[in-house]
Amino acid sequence: MWAVLTAVTVASWLTARDGGAAHLVNATVTVVVLVIAAVKTQIVIWHFMEVRRAPAWLRATTSGWLVVLFGLLLGMYFWDL
Repeated sequence: MWAVLTAVTVASWLTARDGGAAHLVNATVTVVVLVIAAVKTQIVIWHFMEVRRAPAWLRATTSGWLVVLFGLLLGMYFWDL
């Protein structure tokens, strides 16, 4: 599983690096990197915290928290644009 997380981290880095100059705002790159971060977070929560074997209410709560968190991050990002 660590290899998957490493590959996703490298993909995120390459996406951000190839997204243009640091002073330019590129919404597509930001969204892609945040989605990759959400996927990595879900993997860590389900695999390393073993939530995938937890009761349904805990799986739903952690997944809902993740959706709300990254929704808020995207909302704050686009609000500022």
